[in-house]
Amino acid sequence: MSTAFAVLLALCCSALWAVANVYVQRAGRSLGGLRAMFWAQGAASVGLVAFSACFEPTPTMPPWSDLTITAAGSAVGYYAMMVAFATGTLGGVVPIIAAWAFPAAVVGVLWSGDRPTGVEWVGAGMILVGVVGNGAIPAAGPREPVKLAPMLWAAAGAVGFGVMVAGTARLRTHLGPIGVIPAVWAAQWVLLSPVVAVRREIVRPPSSVQWPMVLGMGLFEATGFVAFTVASRFAPVAVVSPPASLSSVLTVLYASAVLGERAGPLRWALVVLAAVGTIVVGSG
Repeated sequence: MSTAFAVLLALCCSALWAVANVYVQRAGRSLGGLRAMFWAQGAASVGLVAFSACFEPTPTMPPWSDLTITAAGSAVGYYAMMVAFATGTLGGVVPIIAAWAFPAAVVGVLWSGDRPTGVEWVGAGMILVGVVGNGAIPAAGPREPVKLAPMLWAAAGAVGFGVMVAGTARLRTHLGPIGVIPAVWAAQWVLLSPVVAVRREIVRPPSSVQWPMVLGMGLFEATGFVAFTVASRFAPVAVVSPPASLSSVLTVLYASAVLGERAGPLRWALVVLAAVGTIVVGSG
């Protein structure tokens, strides 16, 4: 039952991040990647700290090495994602970034000693094939020339996020599932402080037109991570990461149900594969 609940939370996380992707791209193109990160994370952290102070026990200091590694993963993941979104298309880079579930699973096993069952590994593999496969299928209509740089940035983002999510699951025992997010983001900006010192425009506040994009990015990113860290209390990171990476598959379902787009048999087969994989993981 606990694994099924963790998978449900991971699916909520995926839906929240699917919405966040839209805001991330808009904010990054309007403000620049680092500036959008700074203000979105800062605004979201204010609310997260307030909630953590009201509902969670007093945090304890985690090992510095764990916090530093997680913050480094966050810095790489977010910066690479912002560059990929600003220079590429969502359809091209989101599926690559969604593959963060694989490095997260590997890091969870090596770093925290997670031991998923064989059935859970099979289900996780089905989800990843469905997610990455959906991104590999060309979209209908004219295709833009393939740009290598955004794909490489997206791959770097996947690795960074894989380290970050495995680290947040490890740090939540010290900082709480809510408080861990602003703590990691604060440590991330400590690591990025030399960059901020050189690029002072990062700390310039957004305009009134830009604030909705910034707040939307911060809100959906933060609530997605809270859902993920809570899910990691009930199942290993290797189990909850694949369902949490289903944002690209959810986008296909949304495009079909709401926008009336035709997905094609192969794409639907991959969607079904990912859905069945989610059920397999939940039943493991």
